Amino acid sequence: MIKDVALTIAGIDTGNGAGAETDIKVFEMLGIHGVMAVTAITAQNTKGISDIDVVNADFLKKQIEVLKEDFNIKSVKIGMIYNKEQFKVVNEELYGHKIVTDTVIYAKDGTQLINDIDDYKRLILKISTIITPNAVEASMLSGIKIETIKDSEEAAKKLYENYGVPYVIIKGGHMKGDYSIDVLFDGREFYEIGYPRLSKKNTHGTGSVFSSAISGKIAKGYSIVDAFREAREILQNAINYGLEVGHGIGPIDPLVYSEKKMQKYQVIEDMIKIGNFIENQEKFWKLIPEVQSNIAHSISPQYVESLDDIATFRGRIIKRWDKKIMVGYPPVFGNPTHTARLLLAIILNYKVGNSLINIRYDERILKILKSLGYEIIEINRELEPQYGEGKTMQWIIEYIKETYGIKTKLPSVIFDKGMKGKEAMIRFWTSSVEEMIESLNAICRSL
Repeated sequence: MIKDVALTIAGIDTGNGAGAETDIKVFEMLGIHGVMAVTAITAQNTKGISDIDVVNADFLKKQIEVLKEDFNIKSVKIGMIYNKEQFKVVNEELYGHKIVTDTVIYAKDGTQLINDIDDYKRLILKISTIITPNAVEASMLSGIKIETIKDSEEAAKKLYENYGVPYVIIKGGHMKGDYSIDVLFDGREFYEIGYPRLSKKNTHGTGSVFSSAISGKIAKGYSIVDAFREAREILQNAINYGLEVGHGIGPIDPLVYSEKKMQKYQVIEDMIKIGNFIENQEKFWKLIPEVQSNIAHSISPQYVESLDDIATFRGRIIKRWDKKIMVGYPPVFGNPTHTARLLLAIILNYKVGNSLINIRYDERILKILKSLGYEIIEINRELEPQYGEGKTMQWIIEYIKETYGIKTKLPSVIFDKGMKGKEAMIRFWTSSVEEMIESLNAICRSL
């Protein structure tokens, strides 16, 4: 198998939160073979950097030389690069490559990682294709205090003009407000990406992940603008699911991006599996209500944020006149069905479940579910406020909390006896598709 190759020039973070090893992790996630030239070894954990052992410039040169002579390097990411001697080596060895520079002047704990700022500007910025400073770093490099988007634009222009950097990205994460904006300037136009500010404790490695994601995408042939957009999505996911490891500021998790994509593929396979079961279970027609049925199935509850993380069948599960069942393929994400909305409400409120189906109300079915060991709870649809169908599923959860005081352990079977214009219904959730299939099969055999 042939893979594109990307090189990272960076230090080693012994706590595996940033640095060369995190860059390699991001490259591999993106399908890139990552290689590294190490500039320093840090004694580091989530509480900060205790010491730095800087690699001799001659040895850094040797690392780069042997990598260049063997690999076709498509892009380079520069992170921690410590002194003037190292700057010169990188300038001489990598001039002309596509270089993404993470201007990591200070570590998260305030430790200075780049000395000789003037030489850094002259020797590193001038050979960079893209630089990715945050607002604080961009202020230091440009001399413009950045507090607004307009400040970011002015600083980006100045860095472009003074150092000839073709693409300047200034990240907005250090600016005030509930909403942040990253700015990309290419010498002609500004491109902006806005995103909600995430109030998270574990944020170590944001700069490394962002810049290495851009570098990896460039190695795969993406345009700069598209690489910028993809990197922001990767970073936002990584921050949202930062790792609670150690006793200080934990690392973000870039692998969440690919993990969620892989899980969505598994969800589609699961939906086909349960669809096949439904169409081939001869008695399944006995479970279909008048309004028909559907299945909602999600990725792991810890990663669910919206309906985009939950799949249902595009069409409903329909009972034909001859009692045959037709499943409304294909399974799709983001379909705002009742089943998807209820599963989302359950997950967001209780952090449980990944599969849910609506089936016909029948006392016999309730007895069978109870005999299988499931707890059952009734809701009274007559008490539902008149605020439209879109909020019914969330109301069901609010009703259960207020009426029964259930804050932690939600029963798996939620039913109502209907009301005028509303069919009685059983809603049944499980923590896996396998459990759902086994339980539905047991119901059908008992009817």
